[in-house]
Amino acid sequence: MFAPKWKKEAKLLDKAAKKFLNYKRDLLEDKQIEEIHSRRSDLRAAVKSGNKDSCAEASKQLQATCESALPRYQAQGWVEENLEVFFVAIVVALGLRAYVVQPFRIPTGSMQPTLNGIVATPLPDDEQLPSMATRAIQKATHGRTYVDLVTDTTKVLRQNNPVIERPVFHFFTRTYIYFADGSKMSFPGPKSALLAQGEDGKGFGFAQTTGYVAAARLSPEQRAELRQAGVPFDGQPNQESAFYTNPMLAPDTKVAHGYIDSGDLILVDKMSYHFRNPSRGEVFVFDTREIQRIHSDARAQGTVAGSHYIKRLAAVPGDSLQIQGLDLYINGELASEPGFKKVMSQENGYRGYEPRERLAGKHHFKANFSTRPGMNEYIALGDNSFNSSDSRHWGTVKEFNVIGPASFTLWPFGSGHWGPIK
Repeated sequence: MFAPKWKKEAKLLDKAAKKFLNYKRDLLEDKQIEEIHSRRSDLRAAVKSGNKDSCAEASKQLQATCESALPRYQAQGWVEENLEVFFVAIVVALGLRAYVVQPFRIPTGSMQPTLNGIVATPLPDDEQLPSMATRAIQKATHGRTYVDLVTDTTKVLRQNNPVIERPVFHFFTRTYIYFADGSKMSFPGPKSALLAQGEDGKGFGFAQTTGYVAAARLSPEQRAELRQAGVPFDGQPNQESAFYTNPMLAPDTKVAHGYIDSGDLILVDKMSYHFRNPSRGEVFVFDTREIQRIHSDARAQGTVAGSHYIKRLAAVPGDSLQIQGLDLYINGELASEPGFKKVMSQENGYRGYEPRERLAGKHHFKANFSTRPGMNEYIALGDNSFNSSDSRHWGTVKEFNVIGPASFTLWPFGSGHWGPIK
């Protein structure tokens, strides 16, 4: 710590020479390697003796030997060195993401209040939005984005699919509203947050303003009514089509006025399931490959199905589920894992389990074993059971779909969920 400057510089030179040998060994001849080792030994001996002049001479000899070892080699400049570090960092990051941990943003509210999805909250039209400083603070702590979309002139939605959702940088989603005059509006959230407005007032209700109708859900009678009302309609909609019975927006229409809270950003542990089986009761992430109902429902609604879902693992292969009242029973006994108990407590925002579809009327729903690799079945349920698309609707999750347990909430810090996921 208190060594003189010349000694520190000599030690740094010795380390640099060692690095040079490690990096360029394949380009050096054996005689050159031996000479560099010899010069390094001389430098270390000079440092140990405490003779400053000898150390300076040994340093000069070592530096000259290294520089003359590859006379035709051009040393890297600062640009090349930084690019090399940058690309190495990218490779390391991609390796970690592929094999160790993967970040995942929760898009929906199916796991609330355990984990937050994207929540859109409208504000009264006459309420002022906060200052820029306040918005910046709330963005950092809660992932909150304020939005104020207002039409400046009369706008008419274009005929074919005027509202389209697109992913941005993998973690974010934007929705674009396209008009007949070629202009568009950009909404910083998913299509569902723009269109829907639930009983709790969440969502901006654009579908109510425009009379949104998913084409795949139209009956022949509804199609006839649309034609009579003069709504542009070709009579043969595909599943991705949608129609708007009120496609004209007057000037100063508040398309969206309020804020959007980001879904929790979590880390998924991709290593654990290589060494153990998934455990009943833990929160886990899986991909949606070959879960046909998820993708067909998304097409019918004119949206894109999520590539990954997050739920609580309710049944492992061999388990049988049943819902009685609002309680979950596994293999005939009341579920005892902490996560299930929270949901069944009907406290702190939890509402119990809703018995519907495959678990309606006290029906049993079983996760099966399979002798085929990767085909064992798991059952996934959302903690927000009354507002969750899960295995009750689209069936079991196959073993090949399973990614790993959700381990840690990274952001936002002010959501109350930062830390290990339980």
